[in-house]
Amino acid sequence: MTAMTTFAKLFEPLPVGGRTARNRIVHAPMSVCYGDENGYVTRPEVEHYGRRAKGGAGIVITENFAVNWPGRQMPRQTMVDNESRLPGLSELASEIKRHGALAMVQLVHAGRYAGPWEVYHHARRLAPSAVPFELTAGRVETPHEISPEEIAESIAAFGRAAQLCDQAGFDGVDVHGAQGFLISEFLSPVMNQRTDEWGGSFANRVRFALEVVREVRRRTSPQFLVGFHLLSDELTGNSWTIKDAVQLAPLLAAEGVQFLFGIPATFESLRMPPNVGLFKRRMYSVPDNAALKEAVDIPVIANGCLGDPHDAVGVLERGEADAIGLGRPLFTDPDWPRKVADGALDVIRTCPDDPPICARTQLFGAVCDHWPPEVTRDGYFGYQA
Repeated sequence: MTAMTTFAKLFEPLPVGGRTARNRIVHAPMSVCYGDENGYVTRPEVEHYGRRAKGGAGIVITENFAVNWPGRQMPRQTMVDNESRLPGLSELASEIKRHGALAMVQLVHAGRYAGPWEVYHHARRLAPSAVPFELTAGRVETPHEISPEEIAESIAAFGRAAQLCDQAGFDGVDVHGAQGFLISEFLSPVMNQRTDEWGGSFANRVRFALEVVREVRRRTSPQFLVGFHLLSDELTGNSWTIKDAVQLAPLLAAEGVQFLFGIPATFESLRMPPNVGLFKRRMYSVPDNAALKEAVDIPVIANGCLGDPHDAVGVLERGEADAIGLGRPLFTDPDWPRKVADGALDVIRTCPDDPPICARTQLFGAVCDHWPPEVTRDGYFGYQA
């Protein structure tokens, strides 16, 4: 049996909306922060994503780009907030697409996680409610309750950012509604304790997410793809659960969402004893994504500890997801798709570090100890190898 027979499912074309990806391997959003401090795209950033497309991924989704300054989290996070961003965004989109991949941007408003964290109190940090939370281990902060005017501004910011991505030549966007960022904060009855039309009932708590999607759809062309990173389960035992996510998924699809990532946990709930080490567990998001797949007729992408090609293809063969998202595996080795297709599994570069150095360096440009020497020297894995 050849490698292409064994892993055939990974290399089947994937219809998404009116587009078709060449295979079912998706570069999942992973913060590397190669942008500059003013939020502009840089050449290392262009090469980073272009190299993942050259390596064979069918879809390349960038790390989360902030839709406005109040929603920016990290000091070198790329911004998509005005037309001055278009030259860099256009270069990035073109570089990904010239290697045969669909090019997409993940859009985020960090909400209560907005930074810089060392001056957290110097600006309004927006959340549905002013609920204290653990920003980092042992550090509790209280964000500001977002006003109705700021809600409208935030919805408009997502739409404007998506429109800019469309103008820049991207094939689509992935709206970030997970991990405890602003959209997912509205979903959670723990984080959202409002008593107006934006909180309380299920219908009210999902209103912000649906309004964001409507605005994104309204301001982009018909062929432009819209995906959604959905908080699949808050994993607190008393808040947003997979049952809620399954209820929301078809509503998102009805508003024009064309693919979903189901992502369990928030940064805060990951510190709870039952969830410690979740992101190191093989295929940790697969059960939630399988449940979402049962609820919708759009592609569902499973992501998280799926770097073993046998695990990845098994998820597709069992019908638990329609595609596989890979973050760290493609960061460490952008040629993962080509090596799997060739059956060269023994030369796939992997990362056994715990914690990985990429997570410890991502604020100012993520690196990997397991890159080739000529790559390590430059501080990013572009076209050097």
